[in-house]
Amino acid sequence: MTQTFNRRRFLQGSGLLGLGLAAGGLASPHVARAAATQLMLVSNPGLENATLNALMDQQGYFGKFGVDALVAEAPGATGPFDAIAAGAADLCMVSGYNMVLSRIEQGAKVKIIGAGMRKTALTVFARPDGIATLADLQGQTVAVGPKMGLLHALMLELLKEKGIDAAQVNFVDKGSNDQAYQAVVKGQADACCTSVSHLNDKDGLAQIREGKMWEALPRYTFQTGYAADGALIDKQEGIVAVMAAYGALYDYLMTPDAHDAFFEARKHAQKKFDQGSAQATWDFNQTQRPYAKDLTLTEADIGYLQDMFTGLGSLKRKQPFADVADMTAAKAAAKLLG
Repeated sequence: MTQTFNRRRFLQGSGLLGLGLAAGGLASPHVARAAATQLMLVSNPGLENATLNALMDQQGYFGKFGVDALVAEAPGATGPFDAIAAGAADLCMVSGYNMVLSRIEQGAKVKIIGAGMRKTALTVFARPDGIATLADLQGQTVAVGPKMGLLHALMLELLKEKGIDAAQVNFVDKGSNDQAYQAVVKGQADACCTSVSHLNDKDGLAQIREGKMWEALPRYTFQTGYAADGALIDKQEGIVAVMAAYGALYDYLMTPDAHDAFFEARKHAQKKFDQGSAQATWDFNQTQRPYAKDLTLTEADIGYLQDMFTGLGSLKRKQPFADVADMTAAKAAAKLLG
């Protein structure tokens, strides 16, 4: 099965989101070179990711940096990584997949190239009758996603950091973070790990203060960007331009000026627009500033992730930084943005 066939099959089976073409009046020779390289970008089809994709399209940052890219959805938590590892796509900038390092350890020809959302936009909600602290979760049922998936792994790390025995907690797989939240609303679980987008919901659930992941796990990088080794060699200029576009988008998103554009993008991404959910996400972005214009991750950042996942058992050992990460494009993009 050739890489060309893989790409064709992936395009036929995916929801193609858009085409970013080089605009007139390119800013620099670097940008002009980037325009000659078409990239296949993939992301999960979740609401937050779809909102970012829509905002990127609205604001035209791909055009500003000469990016020529096809953007497609790859369903499921593993979808984007699977597409890249199979040669059907080049890179992913918007994904919270927590098994990237494990897949690289297993032989995937992929490297982490930088950060997406740095702060973890997840929190713990519980039924208000008797659960006020994380310690109160012992003996209770907590809704998460698949075993050792993002929600489960972060809950395990959170309890470990607080000195709470996770073996005393009954974790149940309810799928996505939205489904985990609904499981508590419906009385199928006592608590859940879910998105901050539920902070304005009026379902009677209470947020556990110790469960604010962005405060409790400040060194955890919530979203990492990753790319195929081949793309890093053959399409470096294009990847630099993509990362500059995302850095500019993130910088804009965290300013008050982005308010109207953000809500417009959210309405475009969500079939049945939820004002409260959109407001909660907007407020989080403004107050916590979870993104950064410079997408570069340090060796210490990657080392923390390796230590965490080694401790949780999903990673066998730490590998040298150069074997799992390449910040060349991120650093070049940061220079472009100034």
